Amino acid sequence: MSVTLEWINRRERQLLVHSFLYYQLNENIISDHTFDLWSKELAKAIIDHPETFKQSVYAEGFKNFDGSSGYDLPFHLPEIQNAGYKILKYHNEKRK
Repeated sequence: MSVTLEWINRRERQLLVHSFLYYQLNENIISDHTFDLWSKELAKAIIDHPETFKQSVYAEGFKNFDGSSGYDLPFHLPEIQNAGYKILKYHNEKRK
């Protein structure tokens, strides 16, 4: 896996959106296994590539992230919630 700033930003957004869906809306679009895998990948990237991580969009919100939970991530941000609602709407329409 090649860790780039783009990859870190994408993984942070994915974890934020899915944490919002799970903890605020009680919705689960991805499996717990996938969330855990993404969390562990990002936690490792934060340790292995600290200078790249420091440049990421949500670095401040992930500074103490160890991959164990998304409960205390900053998923209250409007852009994260908007993305979450859009993804949930798409997911629900696709299931019909």
